[in-house]
Amino acid sequence: MSEVRFIIRYTGGNAENHKLDLYDAATSIHGLAKALAITTHALVTEGEIRSKGGSIPDVNFFLHPPQKGSFVEIVTIAFEDPAVKVIGASVLTSVFWDMLNYTWKIASGKNATPTQRIPKKILAKNDTFPQEIADVLEKSLQQIHRPILHDNNIKIEVKRPKKGVVIEFNRETLNHVYLQDEPQIQDNISGNVTKYNILSGYGRFYDDVNQKTIPFNLGSDIISQDKEVLTTSLSDASKGDGGKILLRAKVINDRTGHVKRYIIENARKNNDSGLQAIQ
Repeated sequence: MSEVRFIIRYTGGNAENHKLDLYDAATSIHGLAKALAITTHALVTEGEIRSKGGSIPDVNFFLHPPQKGSFVEIVTIAFEDPAVKVIGASVLTSVFWDMLNYTWKIASGKNATPTQRIPKKILAKNDTFPQEIADVLEKSLQQIHRPILHDNNIKIEVKRPKKGVVIEFNRETLNHVYLQDEPQIQDNISGNVTKYNILSGYGRFYDDVNQKTIPFNLGSDIISQDKEVLTTSLSDASKGDGGKILLRAKVINDRTGHVKRYIIENARKNNDSGLQAIQ
């Protein structure tokens, strides 16, 4: 068995007085447990994404008593031998932190690039992995941010022992992980597919009006004909044959109003666009 230690520190606001609202603190720690389980499961399975952050085989998570005189929580992640063999005992700590740094940063709106073998292998195998893991982590990260939601002066540091802060959550990251209350349905969104994973339903869509690529996933009522339109759009655009389509989608915005993703409800060909596809 091998262990990795993880420190989460709350600073600013009421945390400076060594206290937090009880419900906010409990929600934050609950979100932490789920986010750790989701990311660690993706690591030890080399890319499998689970939607719930419950217990996972061959890995256990332990919470230590808080440090005296500060609002710091220490967590130990204990990897049993089968999980250690997947990652490698000599590199387990560095690989774990690389995976956590990469997934949690992209899920909170920051740029990150993996440097270790397994995270890089996962990304090479599934180029929509960043979107999929960010989508699944969203709820857990909202819960982690709960103290900041009610006290914008609070910051949350995720620290690697003897190395320092790896990720900081603050008002900026809160605005990314939290969403506007009522998603709007938008029709006739013109553009072309630039990435599409037919197994997961995740992809990216170049929006002609916004002039940028926007992540998407599929709504629950999508039909096979819609999926064919998306696949054809990707194929045609990659060959320079247009690939322009029209979407009906639910628009998911973050708290600042920026488009975070589309949830596609319908896709159809756009034969009258006259626009060149963007790859």
